[in-house]
Amino acid sequence: MLKRNRTIEVSDTKRKLLDSGVKLMRARGYNATTVDHICGDAGVTKGGFFHYFKSKDDIARAAVAHFYEEKKLSYAEARFRKLADPLERVFGRLDYVKESVGGASRVTKGCLIGMFAQELAVSNPEIRDVCQSYFTNIVRDFTNDLAEAKAAYAPGARFEPKALAQLYVSIVQGSLMLSKIAGSNEIFSSNIEQFREYLKSQFGLNAPKSPAKSRGLKNLGA
Repeated sequence: MLKRNRTIEVSDTKRKLLDSGVKLMRARGYNATTVDHICGDAGVTKGGFFHYFKSKDDIARAAVAHFYEEKKLSYAEARFRKLADPLERVFGRLDYVKESVGGASRVTKGCLIGMFAQELAVSNPEIRDVCQSYFTNIVRDFTNDLAEAKAAYAPGARFEPKALAQLYVSIVQGSLMLSKIAGSNEIFSSNIEQFREYLKSQFGLNAPKSPAKSRGLKNLGA
């Protein structure tokens, strides 16, 4: 029984350190966050910190992996993933990403992976690879939905699904940064809505549609 309780305590302590590392580095960035900051926020001694992590760089790698896995799970369970129509999934993703940052009335905490990509891409190849993998997976996933939607609704459209997916990632990351600086998610929400209108134009949804082409688009705001 004693051994079991000790295992639970160890797990909880490491989780507290990881959660604090994610929170503080997400808010301040890697360079402005110290081991003392993390320990103070987590309520853990420095001895306890070094029991689990060799350095700030070590917990940064663990923190970005932790954040990455949580985001993957969130995407996998998002409502839009369950939609059968690929075009509804395309626009449902935009609704999801707006909700995930708390809507226009809140201030985004930013993306830890985006922050690390800016700060550590040159100096830390391991973290750079994690960041690249995260963005590559989002691009690949969105490309699949865009390609299916294009084949079903706009086979003659000239846009390239992968290029459009990369544009989406760039807009999301840039908008998170601008919103964080401005202290308001209004910029993020506005930019996502601008991208929505651009997507609609690429699928020809801003022009009058015949009943056959309009079928299944009732929930897209067309």
